Amino acid sequence: MPAALPRLAFVYSGFNTEDPPLLLAEAAEGVASLLWVLPDARELPRAVLRMLRGLGDVVDVSSLPAAEAAAVLGQHAPEGVICFNDSYLVWAAELAQALGLRSFTPETAHRLTDKLAQRQALRDHGLPTPGFWDADELVDASALDTSALDAVAREAGFPLVLKPRQGHASQDVEAIRSADELATALANVTRGRMLVESYIPDPTDAQTSAGTAPYVSVELMASAGTISLLGVTGRPPLAPPFRETGYLFPAGLSSDVREKAIAAAIDAARALGVEDGPLHVEVKLTDDGPVIIEVNGVAGGGAIRDLMQRALGVDVVQLAMRVAIGEQVTFDDLPRPVDVGFLFEIQPDADARTIVAVDGLDTVADIPGVERVIPGLRAGEEFSWRTGTPGFIAAILGAAPDHASASRIRQEFYDRVVVTAR
Repeated sequence: MPAALPRLAFVYSGFNTEDPPLLLAEAAEGVASLLWVLPDARELPRAVLRMLRGLGDVVDVSSLPAAEAAAVLGQHAPEGVICFNDSYLVWAAELAQALGLRSFTPETAHRLTDKLAQRQALRDHGLPTPGFWDADELVDASALDTSALDAVAREAGFPLVLKPRQGHASQDVEAIRSADELATALANVTRGRMLVESYIPDPTDAQTSAGTAPYVSVELMASAGTISLLGVTGRPPLAPPFRETGYLFPAGLSSDVREKAIAAAIDAARALGVEDGPLHVEVKLTDDGPVIIEVNGVAGGGAIRDLMQRALGVDVVQLAMRVAIGEQVTFDDLPRPVDVGFLFEIQPDADARTIVAVDGLDTVADIPGVERVIPGLRAGEEFSWRTGTPGFIAAILGAAPDHASASRIRQEFYDRVVVTAR
């Protein structure tokens, strides 16, 4: 009789940062028996709750502090805890600590989910960081001294970047281009929510393949203190103000630039105290070397997972599950990708408010290399750039023989699809 699989407590909230339950259950096959832990079942539709019950045991610990939730969960004897949602990463870490299980420590989880705490930790460890300020402190300082914001402007210059301390997918991230704009923006921030940063400069010479943005994400897996590289993902140019428009795997980098980006990402992981778990580290490439944009304590989401699985034959979600149940997961040398996988998105203009029409999308599947067309916003739907990357018009997924070919596919996609908005 085969041995029972270890029980893995999956902290699930159903937000769009997480994969659907069926995909998560598929990743767990042969690895772990999933125990769905619901920190707030009120957020989940009834259909999702029924699906979860069909995929494993469900433990509803809605609104309980982690210590009390651990007492309930302990009755089910889980051998690991995992969470793929930033909103509950600290809570899940506290849960794991109370149960004596491997995970991020609560302190590390806090640094991974609060960009202000993260910036402070990176700076304290001597890593290069942009200038940064707690928006609350700027509001308080400017109330006492009207020249306080002028001092920030003199130190950092413009543009500045106003971004949530906790958030994802470029939501509510905006460029601030003058002292007046900064004063106006700060007058409307919610206390405890926002961070101001100086803009990390673009390199004067291209450091990535033609037609791509000067930043990448480094995908890592930490296991008992050993950090393994899974890959480096490139990006097409951003849509204003800071919305992503897709991914390329692998990134088009010289070996020297690639190694420097990887080293910076690993240094950041160690500065934050990461011992176990997946990491998605965004790195800006500058004339003075790589600078960390942010470190996320979750696997690269959605399309990155798909592109990596296609290229490398490994599922980063399954690897994270293996680490969570105590397996030692390390890699010395993964297969070299034979082509360039891509996801390209079309974002609406930043000043658009309503999508009037989307034409030409029915012809996109004919572009050589395109394997899937993903519709987004439709005619009649309202739009705001504040929704970030998820507010796309359409996306294509596929593969090309090289980065130049991928760039041509992207351009043809953009040429064929005509968006009318007002």
